[in-house]
Amino acid sequence: MDAERDLSGYEGKQENIPELKIEPEMESVRYVYEGKDEVVRYETDELTALCPKTGLPDFYHLEIEYVPDKDILELKSLKLYLTAYRNIGIFYEHLAMKIYLDVIEKIHPKNLKVSLKAAKRGGIGAEVLIQSPGSDKS
Repeated sequence: MDAERDLSGYEGKQENIPELKIEPEMESVRYVYEGKDEVVRYETDELTALCPKTGLPDFYHLEIEYVPDKDILELKSLKLYLTAYRNIGIFYEHLAMKIYLDVIEKIHPKNLKVSLKAAKRGGIGAEVLIQSPGSDKS
């Protein structure tokens, strides 16, 4: 590992992740069909973050699925929010929960499911699935 690389902000210490403020924040848009249930699903392979142990990039496949209540996520702001993680050292379990909680806080969906698959490293694949009560358990 490059001795010049500054890992001081996340040397395996993840205690401050719940308070981590990601900039720019996700934005919301009013859902004009309030009271009507539809499933909204976003999917990307462009999410990266840094391994807090090595400082090397980790690559993820992310799926966000929800039923809106009063608001929906604005996609450009979601893209910018996700891009902000590329310089943050965070374990994938924490990353999945952080995204889940930030979506809940921003739009308060009727239900939400977040699936985060890490690209295999060392021959080991990893996936985190977080879903609110009432979400499909598939």
